[in-house]
Order: sequence, then structure tokens, then C-alpha cells
Amino acid sequence: MWRSSAAYVTVVTVVMMCLKERAEIVAEESNVDVQFDEHDRCTITIAVVMKFGAKVVSVCKNIQEEIVNEISMMTPFAVKQVHLIVKKIVFEKNNA
Repeated sequence: MWRSSAAYVTVVTVVMMCLKERAEIVAEESNVDVQFDEHDRCTITIAVVMKFGAKVVSVCKNIQEEIVNEISMMTPFAVKQVHLIVKKIVFEKNNA
């Protein structure tokens, strides 16, 4: 079920704030989709680009928990599910 674009943008903004805080994630290359059900619960699907060397499972688990907490605190919506997909792993470029 589609909710208003303001709700969608709000949840995406909170998710992107969480991703940008993580050194292991390239937030600018990550994608977020949000779907709402009839009870204002949202299912969030995130396709992230992760930096090589990151502990994939623990980073993903921490991001999922952080997103649930932040959405619950900052919006009136409940999180039903957070699907996290690692779509690519990249090497960091040296700034030498």
C-alpha cells in the first residue's frame, strides 16, 4: 500500500542518515525503498555498497537495528521488516 510521498521521503531520509554515519558503507551508491501497509508499518529494502574488509554480517545486523530504533524514535511509523542487500563490495581509493 502506498502512503504519502512525505512519509516515504521522511523514512528514506532517516535511513540515509543511518547509512551515512557508517564508515563501512558508501551511502551515495546505496538505494532505499519503503513500502507501507494499512497499519502504518513499513518494510524497508536497502541495497548497500560496502567497503572491502568490513564485517558484512555484523555491520548489516547493526544497521538493521539502528534503522528500526531511529524510525521508531523519529517518526510515527513502526518498522515491520528491514531487508538489507549487499549489492557490491568496493575497494577504497587511496588519496595519495
